[in-house]
Amino acid sequence: MNNKGETNILKDPVVYLILIVIFFVGMLFFVLQYEAGGIVWEDYYAKEIVKIIDFSKPGDKIEIDVHKATEIAKDNEVSSFSEIFQVNNKDKEVCVKLSKGRKTCYSYFNDVDVVNLELKLAEGKNEDNKEVNVLGFEIIGMQEARNVS
Repeated sequence: MNNKGETNILKDPVVYLILIVIFFVGMLFFVLQYEAGGIVWEDYYAKEIVKIIDFSKPGDKIEIDVHKATEIAKDNEVSSFSEIFQVNNKDKEVCVKLSKGRKTCYSYFNDVDVVNLELKLAEGKNEDNKEVNVLGFEIIGMQEARNVS
């Protein structure tokens, strides 16, 4: 017999069911990432640090309260605190990693280099006089950085 015009009754629904399951698993993964708070705070800290670098001038010494970021990274089992904040002067990029396997990066435009990046645990005090973790770094001109290297 000629079966050209006929379709398998089970074939089409199974394909659609598989596509729907894949979609919902992807959405569940995405929602769980936001529930942990890592993505939102990665984005926040990366953008704020980039803004600070863009408005800084050579010779500035910066200290930022990053206590919330360190708490989230600890809750999300980031292996070491040195992985949380990274600056790539060559690409003029700041990366923040608050969860396993991913990081958020943004570029800065100011012609400066960031040096002496250091996360100091329980070094600062907030307005409630509680100890907080502080990210400190210095801004130097690009010419100074080339002479130091």
